[in-house]
Amino acid sequence: MPEYEVKYKIADKSDILPKLKELGAQDLGEQKETDVYLNFIGKQVRIRKIGQEGLITHKRAIKTSGKAKVREETEVKISDADTMIKIFKGVGFQEGIKKEKIRHTFKLENAHVLIDKLPFMGYFIELEAESEEELKEVSKKLSLDYSNASGDNYMGLFAKYCKENAGKFKNAEKKVLMTFESEKGVLSGND
Repeated sequence: MPEYEVKYKIADKSDILPKLKELGAQDLGEQKETDVYLNFIGKQVRIRKIGQEGLITHKRAIKTSGKAKVREETEVKISDADTMIKIFKGVGFQEGIKKEKIRHTFKLENAHVLIDKLPFMGYFIELEAESEEELKEVSKKLSLDYSNASGDNYMGLFAKYCKENAGKFKNAEKKVLMTFESEKGVLSGND
């Protein structure tokens, strides 16, 4: 089944938590996630590391005329993410993009409300549902204006952020990654 998602930039996590509690959202916890993208001949898989464990995910875009990003997602849990990355590299996959986030997950009716803290960019709410109508309904319940929703992925948003904030990165001696370590190095000047 396709997954529909949109994102909203928010000032702080504490702004939305009371509303989620008021609506009876189920708190599924908070964790750090590291996504490693592996590429091979025009194909890509993502390994999401959550501690030692993780998920292998393949996404296929589905064209839509709406605002939401729509993907068909296939994923499986794995017990050792680092070993799986080594296996993929061993058969020819190349490590590409790496990104980190701290994700607090809530379930609200049939939708997921994900509050993400990202390096450099701060907080976002990502809504995931089975239809764009559900996204609109959840957005309304959370007092989020759907006309302000973004269907971009985090890497696209990060590229825009870097372009708009180029001055922060002009003295960076290393490639700036969407990781908390990279953020610390750039913002402290210790590249």
